[in-house]
Amino acid sequence: MKRLLSVLLPLLMTAQFVSAEEPIRERIEWADIWVTDADKNDLPRVLLIGDSITRGYFGEVEKHLAGKGYCARLTTSKCVSDPSFIDEVQLLLKHYRFAVIHFNNGLHGWGYTEDQYRDGLVQAVDAIRKQAGDAKLIWATTTPVRLPSDLNQFGERTERVKVRNRIAAEIMKGRGISTDDLFGLVENHPDWYSGDGTHFNGTGKEAQGKQVAEVVAKFLTVTGSHSE
Repeated sequence: MKRLLSVLLPLLMTAQFVSAEEPIRERIEWADIWVTDADKNDLPRVLLIGDSITRGYFGEVEKHLAGKGYCARLTTSKCVSDPSFIDEVQLLLKHYRFAVIHFNNGLHGWGYTEDQYRDGLVQAVDAIRKQAGDAKLIWATTTPVRLPSDLNQFGERTERVKVRNRIAAEIMKGRGISTDDLFGLVENHPDWYSGDGTHFNGTGKEAQGKQVAEVVAKFLTVTGSHSE
Protein backbone atom coordinates (compact mmCIF):
# COMPACT_ATOMS: atom_id res chain seq x y z
CA MET A 1 0.00 0.00 0.00
CA LYS A 2 2.79 2.42 0.87
CA ARG A 3 4.38 1.74 -2.51
CA LEU A 4 1.08 2.42 -4.27
CA LEU A 5 0.61 5.70 -2.40
CA SER A 6 4.12 6.84 -3.28
CA VAL A 7 3.19 6.44 -6.94
CA LEU A 8 -0.31 7.92 -6.78
CA LEU A 9 0.41 10.92 -4.54
CA PRO A 10 2.47 12.91 -7.09
CA LEU A 11 -0.21 12.22 -9.71
CA LEU A 12 -2.98 13.45 -7.42
CA MET A 13 -1.01 16.56 -6.55
CA THR A 14 -0.56 17.52 -10.21
CA ALA A 15 -4.05 16.51 -11.33
CA GLN A 16 -5.51 19.70 -9.88
CA PHE A 17 -3.74 21.74 -12.57
CA VAL A 18 -5.34 22.17 -15.99
CA SER A 19 -2.37 22.13 -18.36
CA ALA A 20 -2.29 22.23 -22.14
CA GLU A 21 -1.21 18.98 -23.79
CA GLU A 22 1.25 20.99 -25.88
CA PRO A 23 2.41 24.63 -25.63
CA ILE A 24 0.35 26.91 -27.83
CA ARG A 25 2.80 28.76 -30.06
CA GLU A 26 2.51 32.24 -31.52
CA ARG A 27 3.80 33.11 -34.99
CA ILE A 28 6.75 34.98 -33.46
CA GLU A 29 8.06 34.15 -30.00
CA TRP A 30 10.72 36.18 -28.29
CA ALA A 31 12.44 36.89 -24.98
CA ASP A 32 14.54 39.86 -23.92
CA ILE A 33 16.84 39.80 -20.88
CA TRP A 34 18.57 42.99 -19.79
CA VAL A 35 20.62 43.49 -16.63
CA THR A 36 21.95 47.00 -16.01
CA ASP A 37 25.07 47.42 -13.83
CA ALA A 38 25.48 43.68 -13.46
CA ASP A 39 29.04 44.29 -12.20
CA LYS A 40 27.93 46.39 -9.22
CA ASN A 41 26.61 45.30 -5.83
CA ASP A 42 26.26 48.48 -3.78
CA LEU A 43 22.51 48.91 -4.41
CA PRO A 44 19.60 46.44 -4.27
CA ARG A 45 18.55 44.91 -7.57
CA VAL A 46 15.07 45.15 -9.10
CA LEU A 47 13.61 42.74 -11.67
CA LEU A 48 10.72 43.64 -13.96
CA ILE A 49 8.99 40.64 -15.54
CA GLY A 50 6.47 41.23 -18.28
CA ASP A 51 6.02 41.63 -22.02
CA SER A 52 6.47 44.47 -24.52
CA ILE A 53 4.43 46.78 -22.28
CA THR A 54 6.97 46.29 -19.50
CA ARG A 55 9.83 46.73 -21.94
CA GLY A 56 8.23 50.01 -22.99
CA TYR A 57 8.26 51.59 -19.54
CA PHE A 58 11.46 49.95 -18.30
CA GLY A 59 13.62 52.98 -19.15
CA GLU A 60 11.37 55.28 -17.15
CA VAL A 61 11.56 52.96 -14.13
CA GLU A 62 15.35 52.96 -14.35
CA LYS A 63 15.39 56.73 -14.51
CA HIS A 64 13.19 57.15 -11.44
CA LEU A 65 15.08 54.52 -9.42
CA ALA A 66 18.53 55.89 -10.20
CA GLY A 67 20.59 55.88 -7.02
CA LYS A 68 18.08 53.62 -5.29
CA GLY A 69 18.43 50.32 -7.13
CA TYR A 70 19.77 48.60 -10.24
CA CYS A 71 17.13 47.45 -12.70
CA ALA A 72 16.88 44.31 -14.81
CA ARG A 73 14.12 43.03 -17.03
CA LEU A 74 12.83 39.78 -18.45
CA THR A 75 10.25 40.53 -21.11
CA THR A 76 8.79 37.67 -23.11
CA SER A 77 5.98 36.60 -25.40
CA LYS A 78 5.44 33.48 -23.30
CA CYS A 79 2.20 33.11 -21.36
CA VAL A 80 2.44 31.75 -17.81
CA SER A 81 0.54 28.72 -19.11
CA ASP A 82 3.56 27.76 -21.23
CA PRO A 83 5.93 25.51 -19.22
CA SER A 84 8.94 27.29 -20.72
CA PHE A 85 7.88 30.57 -19.08
CA ILE A 86 9.22 29.36 -15.74
CA ASP A 87 12.43 28.19 -17.43
CA GLU A 88 13.04 31.70 -18.75
CA VAL A 89 12.40 33.30 -15.35
CA GLN A 90 14.66 30.86 -13.54
CA LEU A 91 17.48 31.64 -15.95
CA LEU A 92 17.76 35.04 -14.27
CA LEU A 93 16.83 34.02 -10.75
CA LYS A 94 19.58 31.39 -10.65
CA HIS A 95 22.27 33.98 -11.28
CA TYR A 96 21.06 37.17 -9.59
CA ARG A 97 19.58 38.07 -6.26
CA PHE A 98 16.74 40.59 -6.39
CA ALA A 99 15.31 42.71 -3.61
CA VAL A 100 12.07 43.40 -5.50
CA ILE A 101 10.38 41.57 -8.38
CA HIS A 102 7.60 43.46 -10.17
CA PHE A 103 5.80 41.16 -12.60
CA ASN A 104 2.93 40.88 -15.04
CA ASN A 105 1.65 38.38 -17.59
CA GLY A 106 -1.64 38.56 -19.44
CA LEU A 107 -1.47 39.91 -23.00
CA HIS A 108 -0.21 36.71 -24.64
CA GLY A 109 -1.39 33.13 -24.86
CA TRP A 110 -4.95 33.82 -25.95
CA GLY A 111 -5.27 30.20 -27.05
CA TYR A 112 -5.11 29.02 -23.44
CA THR A 113 -8.27 28.79 -21.36
CA GLU A 114 -8.72 30.94 -18.29
CA ASP A 115 -8.38 27.82 -16.13
CA GLN A 116 -5.03 27.15 -17.76
CA TYR A 117 -4.05 30.77 -17.19
CA ARG A 118 -5.00 30.51 -13.52
CA ASP A 119 -3.02 27.34 -12.97
CA GLY A 120 -0.05 28.64 -14.92
CA LEU A 121 0.01 31.80 -12.84
CA VAL A 122 -0.20 29.84 -9.57
CA GLN A 123 2.73 27.67 -10.61
CA ALA A 124 4.73 30.68 -11.83
CA VAL A 125 4.21 32.61 -8.59
CA ASP A 126 5.19 29.60 -6.50
CA ALA A 127 8.28 28.96 -8.64
CA ILE A 128 9.38 32.60 -8.40
CA ARG A 129 8.92 32.60 -4.64
CA LYS A 130 10.89 29.39 -4.26
CA GLN A 131 13.80 30.59 -6.40
CA ALA A 132 13.85 34.27 -5.40
CA GLY A 133 14.29 33.79 -1.67
CA ASP A 134 13.15 36.78 0.35
CA ALA A 135 12.54 39.08 -2.64
CA LYS A 136 9.45 41.26 -2.33
CA LEU A 137 6.93 40.38 -5.05
CA ILE A 138 4.61 42.93 -6.66
CA TRP A 139 1.98 41.96 -9.23
CA ALA A 140 0.99 44.43 -11.96
CA THR A 141 -2.46 44.28 -13.53
CA THR A 142 -2.64 43.78 -17.29
CA THR A 143 -3.51 46.88 -19.31
CA PRO A 144 -6.61 47.09 -21.54
CA VAL A 145 -6.59 46.73 -25.32
CA ARG A 146 -8.23 49.40 -27.50
CA LEU A 147 -9.48 49.44 -31.08
CA PRO A 148 -6.76 50.71 -33.43
CA SER A 149 -9.49 52.35 -35.50
CA ASP A 150 -10.93 54.18 -32.47
CA LEU A 151 -8.74 54.42 -29.39
CA ASN A 152 -11.70 55.66 -27.36
CA GLN A 153 -13.21 52.18 -27.60
CA PHE A 154 -11.94 49.05 -25.89
CA GLY A 155 -11.28 45.98 -28.03
CA GLU A 156 -12.91 42.60 -27.40
CA ARG A 157 -9.79 41.28 -25.69
CA THR A 158 -10.21 43.79 -22.89
CA GLU A 159 -13.00 41.61 -21.49
CA ARG A 160 -10.57 38.71 -21.25
CA VAL A 161 -7.98 41.03 -19.72
CA LYS A 162 -10.53 41.90 -17.02
CA VAL A 163 -11.18 38.22 -16.36
CA ARG A 164 -7.47 37.50 -16.11
CA ASN A 165 -7.00 40.46 -13.78
CA ARG A 166 -9.75 39.10 -11.52
CA ILE A 167 -8.13 35.67 -11.52
CA ALA A 168 -4.76 37.22 -10.66
CA ALA A 169 -6.33 39.35 -7.91
CA GLU A 170 -7.63 36.24 -6.15
CA ILE A 171 -4.26 34.52 -6.40
CA MET A 172 -2.28 37.51 -5.15
CA LYS A 173 -4.66 38.18 -2.30
CA GLY A 174 -4.39 34.56 -1.18
CA ARG A 175 -0.60 34.81 -1.18
CA GLY A 176 -0.30 38.26 0.37
CA ILE A 177 1.27 39.80 -2.75
CA SER A 178 0.88 43.55 -3.38
CA THR A 179 -0.71 44.77 -6.62
CA ASP A 180 0.28 47.68 -8.83
CA ASP A 181 -2.88 48.64 -10.74
CA LEU A 182 -1.65 49.63 -14.18
CA PHE A 183 -5.05 48.82 -15.70
CA GLY A 184 -6.65 51.49 -13.52
CA LEU A 185 -3.86 53.94 -14.31
CA VAL A 186 -4.39 53.85 -18.09
CA GLU A 187 -8.08 52.94 -18.25
CA ASN A 188 -9.31 56.49 -18.87
CA HIS A 189 -6.39 57.60 -21.02
CA PRO A 190 -6.86 56.61 -24.67
CA ASP A 191 -4.52 59.51 -25.42
CA TRP A 192 -1.66 57.49 -23.89
CA TYR A 193 -1.96 54.71 -26.49
CA SER A 194 -0.07 54.27 -29.72
CA GLY A 195 -1.92 53.59 -32.94
CA ASP A 196 -2.07 49.81 -32.51
CA GLY A 197 -4.36 50.03 -29.47
CA THR A 198 -2.12 47.81 -27.32
CA HIS A 199 1.14 49.66 -26.78
CA PHE A 200 1.75 53.12 -25.40
CA ASN A 201 3.20 56.39 -26.59
CA GLY A 202 5.85 58.35 -24.70
CA THR A 203 3.35 59.90 -22.29
CA GLY A 204 1.84 56.52 -21.46
CA LYS A 205 5.22 54.90 -20.91
CA GLU A 206 6.29 57.78 -18.68
CA ALA A 207 3.14 57.55 -16.55
CA GLN A 208 3.48 53.79 -16.10
CA GLY A 209 7.19 53.93 -15.39
CA LYS A 210 6.68 56.62 -12.76
CA GLN A 211 3.99 54.60 -10.96
CA VAL A 212 5.98 51.36 -11.12
CA ALA A 213 9.05 53.10 -9.71
CA GLU A 214 7.04 54.64 -6.88
CA VAL A 215 5.56 51.27 -5.93
CA VAL A 216 8.91 49.49 -6.12
CA ALA A 217 10.73 52.22 -4.15
CA LYS A 218 8.52 51.56 -1.12
CA PHE A 219 10.07 48.13 -0.76
CA LEU A 220 13.66 48.97 -1.56
CA THR A 221 16.36 49.02 1.09
CA VAL A 222 20.07 49.18 0.54
CA THR A 223 20.96 45.67 1.58
CA GLY A 224 23.73 44.81 -0.84
CA SER A 225 21.75 42.67 -3.30
CA HIS A 226 24.32 41.05 -5.58
CA SER A 227 25.07 38.53 -8.29
CA GLU A 228 25.77 35.05 -7.03
